Formats: sequence, structure tokens, C-alpha cells
Amino acid sequence: MKNETCPAAFGAECLPATCHGRCAIEVIDELLSQRKSVTGEQADLLLDLRWQLSRQDSAEEALRLFATLRLQLESFHYLAFFRMRRWLEHHIVAQVQSCPVAPVHICAIKLDSYCIEAVRRHCLCRSLEKGTPLLAPRLTFAFRENIRHARAIAQAKTQLSVSSH
Repeated sequence: MKNETCPAAFGAECLPATCHGRCAIEVIDELLSQRKSVTGEQADLLLDLRWQLSRQDSAEEALRLFATLRLQLESFHYLAFFRMRRWLEHHIVAQVQSCPVAPVHICAIKLDSYCIEAVRRHCLCRSLEKGTPLLAPRLTFAFRENIRHARAIAQAKTQLSVSSH
């Protein structure tokens, strides 16, 4: 594992600008490499989480797996889960809509609780605090990089259609 590239490994604050994309996967690999530190079932869950983080197709599932593993392992591997928690907070966001036709608002997540539903509720409450009326709210979790990629594609399509007219 490349601890020298992860500020959180040395107790420094983990920031999006200094956090590299594979940090959480490296932490999982380290946990899996430690003999007898996890059960077979926990190893399966760690592998599932690793798969979700490498594919980045279901942020919701990644958060659910993380919450399950955190409950079971954080007391034994606090630093590892601190690093994963910070990585997830920097790489996953909540997309909040006040109703199905409303624009999507991006909300940072904070993994202070051990339950994904509490994280969801916290994001909805933060949207309310910002004055967003929640008529029929929808909240989905997404990997920040996927949102950037989707926006870049949409922007390129817009520029292409404008230039072709």
C-alpha cells in the first residue's frame, strides 16, 4: 500500500485535492492482506465493497456495504475506516430533488452515523435548511467523478449542437 500518498495515514486532514482515487481500495487490500484480522464473511463484504469502489456504478450499494463493515470492524481497524470514511465523503455526493421535475442539487455527505438512512435524512434536512421546499423529495447517492463525467458529456453535446446550427 502507498501510505506515503495518503495524508490521512499520517493523521493529516484528508481533502479532495490531496486524496487520490485508489486510497479506499488500497485500504481494503491492506485489511484483506492481514491474516486473521477479518472473518470469511467480512472478507467477502470487503471484496464486494472493493468491487463497487472500482466500478463506481452504485454509490448507494458502496455506502451500504461500508456501513455494514464499519459496524463490524471499525473498533478493530479505526485508522483504516477513518481513511475509507474520508475517501467516501470526498468521492460520493447526494443528489437531492425537491420533486421529480425539479433540478438536482448536489449535497456533500457526512458519514457520522452507521446507517445509510441516517445519512440520507441528514442530507434532506440540510436541503431544507437551505430553503429548498421538499414536495416529493428524491435523494440518490452518486460518485462525484460520474457526475463530472456526465456534465462534461452534456456540455460537449450542447456545444456540438450549437456549433452545428
